[in-house]
Amino acid sequence: MSTARHYKVLNYLDTAFNQSSGIMKKILLATLLIFPLISFAQEQVDGAKTPPTTKLEAFSARTGIVLVKGYTSLGTVNGMGRVSIDVREFRDASNPKSAQYGVAFEVKESGRLERESTSFIDEDEIDSLMRGLDYISKIDRGVTTFGNFEAHYKTKGDLSFVVFSGRAGEISFAVSSGRIGKTQAFLKLSDIDQIRSLLGDAKKAIALAKPSAK
Repeated sequence: MSTARHYKVLNYLDTAFNQSSGIMKKILLATLLIFPLISFAQEQVDGAKTPPTTKLEAFSARTGIVLVKGYTSLGTVNGMGRVSIDVREFRDASNPKSAQYGVAFEVKESGRLERESTSFIDEDEIDSLMRGLDYISKIDRGVTTFGNFEAHYKTKGDLSFVVFSGRAGEISFAVSSGRIGKTQAFLKLSDIDQIRSLLGDAKKAIALAKPSAK
């Protein structure tokens, strides 16, 4: 299901639930609970366990070492769901020079289940992500001659950012994390600037954390 359609279905169900009563409310509550499970089932085609797609994930999966994980919370962006951003350092206690740096995005859905998922971004992906966010933050209906559009940016760690148009002319923004049973948060288009700013803070924190900066 596309991000735009997912957003519309959730909005419709939530509005209908708030306006209904009695037996109808019970039916809609069941639908609201089942809908995420249907979305999850749609993601099962690639159900086999996949290897790590980022350096942070691969480093975190190592065994036979003392793994030290450092992190600092940079901020949270709230909407229909929320996105929390941390800067991360993973290193082998016996070899500090082997450290890997990057950013973690935790995407938590709104609603009664409040599912959440975390995606990692390696240090060398941050600049390209910031450029991608800068582009989609300025996009409008003129990008295509067709009636509606979606513009996506996806990272190696299955973190997706999408700007999309609605039938009423509005332009919306969503962030999703994960491939199997992915979670989505729907934010304001203006929130892209806050995310870019937090990524800039992450770059500064990483630069200061490296041994060469001490």
